[in-house]
Amino acid sequence: MNIFKLPDLGEGLMEVELLEWHVAPGELVKEDQPLLSVETAKAIVDIPSPVSGKVVRCYGEAGDILHVGDPVVEFEPEVTVSDSAAEGPKDKDSSNKPDAGSVVGRVESSSQVLREETPTGTRVASGVKVSPAVRALARQMDVDLSVVTPSGQGGVITSEDVQRVAKILAEVGPLVPLRGVRRAMAQSMSKAAAEVVSVTVCDDADIHAWAEDEDTTVRLIRALVAGCKNEPSLNAWYDSHSMGRRLIEKIDLGIALDTPDGLFVPVLRDVGHAESK
Repeated sequence: MNIFKLPDLGEGLMEVELLEWHVAPGELVKEDQPLLSVETAKAIVDIPSPVSGKVVRCYGEAGDILHVGDPVVEFEPEVTVSDSAAEGPKDKDSSNKPDAGSVVGRVESSSQVLREETPTGTRVASGVKVSPAVRALARQMDVDLSVVTPSGQGGVITSEDVQRVAKILAEVGPLVPLRGVRRAMAQSMSKAAAEVVSVTVCDDADIHAWAEDEDTTVRLIRALVAGCKNEPSLNAWYDSHSMGRRLIEKIDLGIALDTPDGLFVPVLRDVGHAESK
């Protein structure tokens, strides 16, 4: 079978959210025809077909998170005149080669059966200590074992632990997955909270000399840059693995914006360099 895998869409984006399928199993498609739409942390992208042929299987449903290298579409290649002449002598160098495609990614030929995906909604936890009975209870109560804090001897998750988490989840309501730009923003802010030293500075400033029509945001950015240059420890990264800190010369500044769609935190890159120009 010929499998088209999710290609690298660039800019270090390793995962996307599947928004919509434009094809279905059994459908004939042409090269460059849109197969599906996905949303990255930056944009919505239509992924075209790298080959012409028949769609045998579509992997994933709308709302699923796909990673680079994951199977996307299984094809039955379109038979051409040159293909029908394959019964004649073959070039040894060209036999059994995968179809390299033409637009994005590539189509790989394989006789192996791919591992079936975990059904949508199934909770899987690896590396946890739990008995089969408690695991079944967690499945019944729709509790993700990876978020359960074990209280049993030797770090074993007990039925009471599962019931406690189930009660908490019932009180806070159902999980609403973060998608697209909000998902990327949450990941970045969580990582920043875990690795960047938190600092709060309170002071008074006399701003009566500022012009009424002057942009106060720009003045505040310049003040932050000046503060980081005067005290480099304000712009540091805590390395938990090495138990130390790393001072960062480049200053990236996140500014929280209250928009009609909620809170967004755009990042201004290298504001110290831009401010000096």
